[in-house]
Amino acid sequence: MPKPFKIVSTRQLPPNPEIVNHQGKPHIRLKDNRGRSTLFPLSQNQRSYLRPSKCWYFEFRDAQGVIRRKKGFTDFAATQQLALDEAKRVERMRSGILDPTQEHLCRPLSHHVQEFRDHLEAKGRSVEYVRLAVSRLTILFDAAGFVSVADVSASRINEILNAMRRGHAAIEIPIGESFAPGEIARLLGITPTAVSMLVRRHQLPATGNGKARRYPRSTVEALIRNRGKGTSPQTLAHYVTTVKSFFRWMVRDRRLGISPVDTLVPPDARADVRHARRELTMDELRKLLMGTRASPRLFRGLSGQDRYVLYLMAATTGFRVRALAGLTVADFRLDQAVGSVTLGAKLDKSKRGKVQPIPADVAQELRRFLSGKPLGTPIWGGTWHRKAAEMIRADLAAVGIPYSVNGPNGPEFADFHALRHSYLTLGGRSGIDLRTLQELAGHSTPSLTARYSHRRFDDLAGAVAKLPSLTNDPDDPANQASMSESRETEPRSGVVPGVVTGSIAMHSMASIDEVGSDPSVRGELTQPHETKQPGAKLHQVASNCNVHPIGFEPITFGSVDRCSIQLSYGCVWD
Repeated sequence: MPKPFKIVSTRQLPPNPEIVNHQGKPHIRLKDNRGRSTLFPLSQNQRSYLRPSKCWYFEFRDAQGVIRRKKGFTDFAATQQLALDEAKRVERMRSGILDPTQEHLCRPLSHHVQEFRDHLEAKGRSVEYVRLAVSRLTILFDAAGFVSVADVSASRINEILNAMRRGHAAIEIPIGESFAPGEIARLLGITPTAVSMLVRRHQLPATGNGKARRYPRSTVEALIRNRGKGTSPQTLAHYVTTVKSFFRWMVRDRRLGISPVDTLVPPDARADVRHARRELTMDELRKLLMGTRASPRLFRGLSGQDRYVLYLMAATTGFRVRALAGLTVADFRLDQAVGSVTLGAKLDKSKRGKVQPIPADVAQELRRFLSGKPLGTPIWGGTWHRKAAEMIRADLAAVGIPYSVNGPNGPEFADFHALRHSYLTLGGRSGIDLRTLQELAGHSTPSLTARYSHRRFDDLAGAVAKLPSLTNDPDDPANQASMSESRETEPRSGVVPGVVTGSIAMHSMASIDEVGSDPSVRGELTQPHETKQPGAKLHQVASNCNVHPIGFEPITFGSVDRCSIQLSYGCVWD
């Protein structure tokens, strides 16, 4: 059984110490707060004295054979009993009777959260990411009343999330037409700084500055309405993701045998999108860039020229805010035939890193802009990335471009991240296929890229206009004449501007005259797709393809699960 002991520390002698002999050795007599005297032995050089700890300690070997030291009590017998219990517990763990995670169940959750913070920092997560994760965990655990891991319940967390989504009850506004920031903060239960941030974000009216700052009654009513909406499903999904990540880490670290929140399901964010983004059109992008370049306004150290190149980079590379904020001159390769910029793994959200090609005209602009700048210093340094939405909002307003417009499902906003949406949308409308767009965006799945590449009503209408007619009888001479005139007046291989088809000639009609009459053409069409260069026509008639008249669906033999390629290709595989 482990034997309790006290830890002895060396202390400096006080001025004019009282030295006495006790059992033949020199000691110092000290008095405590109650006036009681206590003797402590002097050290060998008699310049200090030895003072034992108040509590007893004991050492033991854990189940892995590692020597551990544990603090006991001020009472020797109680510490001896604790050491005996600890020795029995280790024996049960070695025999497989006791779960090694048992000791973590009684530890305060706050200790685990602090160690989770250290884990995230060691992984290289950004300061903002770590702060948000710890903040979300603290809010959830405090609201649910969880103290230890044993208290955690998935159903209780669901109740808290539902309450956050429902929002707060209506608040009665005091009598008055103007209010100070402190009054609004006490009314809403937030800080005055948060009030100021909300007013700027929603562009609400205010008067005065400093201590004379006042908000009209309409501003207070707008803030209360926004508060009553509750937390958005997207934010609640972030809460669920964070808490599940926290308990997965505890399982991996052998603090828990199973996660108690595995049954949590994040809400569907598509049901209530609070901040939908829109893409900027080519005219809007050019207007924003030209207006920003001529702007005399400074924003957190960035001039109009700085912001012009920054927006140009965001709209032609799709890079996120933090990636742009960390780029240096050394990351660019502009002396090659195709310019490029290297995004390191530290700046890449996927932590893989990538080399992004740059259009020729943008590379030329960058050469002029980067000339003479130091290599190792961030090009767009400073703190602008914390207020990137406010920065572009002011530049949009200066050139008359609306920050928000009414979309099919509510307002859509053009913040800084909307430049990434614009990049992928313009790429899709220019004929870039989805797989290539996914690589350019650095997304893990094509479905995520598709959310960034927007399609509007005009895009869909142009695609529908290319479908073959189902109401006209091809045997009717009048319809044949009409179809002949249509083919003569409308180019078959054309596309409606802004509509993505993957390639201009991908869905063009193939007729008997176009296939088989020219041996050179037929030889080109029978070339395997794998040997063709990027951008080659993929949907051409192969040598073993029987051509049928346009407008007739040929018979497909075989299983009912088989189907022919759509009529717009003009052929079917046998």
